[in-house]
Amino acid sequence: EVAKNVAKEHIVQGVRSKHTPDYRPHVHRLRFADVNPEVIALIAEAEEEVARTASNSISRQIRFEGYGSSWIKRAAKVSPDAFVQMVLQLTYYRIHGEFAPVYETASTRQFLHGRTETVRSLTSEAADFVYVMESAASSVADKYDALVRASARHQKLLREASAGQGIDRHILGLRMAYLRLDPLPEEPPMSDEEKHAIEEFFNDDILAKSTTFQLSTSGLFPAYYLTHTGFGCVVPERAYGTNYIIESSRIKFGIEGKTRQAGKGTDVQLFENTLRKTLLELKALCEGSNGIHVGDSSRL
Repeated sequence: EVAKNVAKEHIVQGVRSKHTPDYRPHVHRLRFADVNPEVIALIAEAEEEVARTASNSISRQIRFEGYGSSWIKRAAKVSPDAFVQMVLQLTYYRIHGEFAPVYETASTRQFLHGRTETVRSLTSEAADFVYVMESAASSVADKYDALVRASARHQKLLREASAGQGIDRHILGLRMAYLRLDPLPEEPPMSDEEKHAIEEFFNDDILAKSTTFQLSTSGLFPAYYLTHTGFGCVVPERAYGTNYIIESSRIKFGIEGKTRQAGKGTDVQLFENTLRKTLLELKALCEGSNGIHVGDSSRL
């Protein structure tokens, strides 16, 4: 069933390993006997929950063929990842008329047992880029300069997060330590005032708002054969989850959001349409700003 949905160019006919010509997978059905009725009830409950969740979810696979990392580096002259992040934020603003707290995954694999850290992509420079793009008074040079500044700031944050200089995993560690760890033997008991101060910090409205990531994103390494990806939204209201693969000549997105009713304003189809238009608009902007005429590939 999965193979039916794979793009035709990825299907190779007649491929067979010369080293394992007689290989047959040894697959055996696992049968569970004497299952507890309570377990049966829990399975049925889980099935209902999964069906309910799936019915409220909409996903799209987008293959944007207009350009990819080669054009972004040569014509836009900014980081491809930062470029896509600015496109996503501008897309969201154009749909909802407001900014979304943005999560982007940063890898911390350079450290032992390192996994990820959060890049908070909505910076002052990113907000300024969106405002400049939406202002009728902005010139082409104004818009391109704002893109360059926002992209540079984003790359700095990404490098810092990957080097362990982010804040979200640190805050998570503090929260878990407060909730789950007992004081060390030599530590005095925590006073009520100290507990109040800590709980006030963790329950702060600004902290809660800034971590309600209505735009949850993750860039994947270029992979031609990876045709379907998914990255679920982490909150339901006016929120989207998207990962993306920036290949040399195209960009692939996997987007998930809730239905308009369940998502209270989420519109995945409109997000796709606006995303495509924004990508094309920035192509014209960057080429115009850098003196590249339509049809001229000599400087690309």
